[in-house]
Amino acid sequence: MVVFPALTDLFFVNGIWSLPFFKRFPKNGLGIPEAVTQQCEWFMAEVSKRMNCVVAFGTIHGLKLCNKGRFVAEKRVQVKERGLALVPKRWLTNSEVLSALVEDGIRILVTPTSGSNVYNEWDDKYYFWSHAQMVGYYGLKATLVGRVSRNRLKDKACVCGPIPITQNHDGYIVRNESLEGSAVLLAELDMEKLENFLVEQKSRFNSLIH
Repeated sequence: MVVFPALTDLFFVNGIWSLPFFKRFPKNGLGIPEAVTQQCEWFMAEVSKRMNCVVAFGTIHGLKLCNKGRFVAEKRVQVKERGLALVPKRWLTNSEVLSALVEDGIRILVTPTSGSNVYNEWDDKYYFWSHAQMVGYYGLKATLVGRVSRNRLKDKACVCGPIPITQNHDGYIVRNESLEGSAVLLAELDMEKLENFLVEQKSRFNSLIH
């Protein structure tokens, strides 16, 4: 599983994968040509195909998910054989939606997003950390940081999970401690530990009812 941030097509304009476009096309607020976004999508599909993996990322058109080189096009994008779902940030406070996904066999929620000019630690935990504890899943967040247009975006990419199954018992498998620095985070997700956690939580809930 490889997760890139939102607006990954920006990298193809100003970043390490820049293409030789000599004029800006005012089709969107960021001035990203449609051809650049298409090149970004092609590149991500190739990564997914060659690595035989799932690749999640965002462009000016929204969030995208590729599985083995093919784009998954569903209202709620899921790859059930890998137990994962692509989830926009706004869903991460909806316990009902998240619980339904976990009940349906989803164990990994992936969110490409972007930072903001002002970083709020508690807001970050509210979206990306708290429901991983309450519902029980691994949350993968890749976030866009640094200078974008006139903004200076700040955020922390992370992989979170239920506190009892994280090594430091803080609810994080791994986390970028820099607010603006780019980073590559690597994590191994122990699916057996997560399943045991969910079974234990369900058992406790049933015992309270009876």
